[in-house]
Amino acid sequence: MMRHVTRAVVFSVTVLVSYLLTGILEDRVLSETEQFRPGTATALGMACVVALFVPLFAYTERLTEGIVRAGLRSTRSQLGRVFGALLFIVVVFTVLFALFLDRWFNKSLADLF
Repeated sequence: MMRHVTRAVVFSVTVLVSYLLTGILEDRVLSETEQFRPGTATALGMACVVALFVPLFAYTERLTEGIVRAGLRSTRSQLGRVFGALLFIVVVFTVLFALFLDRWFNKSLADLF
């Protein structure tokens, strides 16, 4: 059961982190391509996204898997297996939620309350 949860968490976190990093790269590329015509800028942007996203996703997946596994091991030993894993998952997704909230709406978690 924990193996399936770990895989799901690793996959979800990898996708979300990759999306955030790709968005940051996209903003950077688009800010530099204002000097080009829209067709040229679009082609350059697409090429940059493909060239950057593929290795980024592979690296992020390995990094995320290592962090999630280390975090789950640490919380399991300190708080008990199930409670520690759930707490770690809640913390990871709360951090990602805060990053997405800041990126999309320029707000912090404190602004929600």
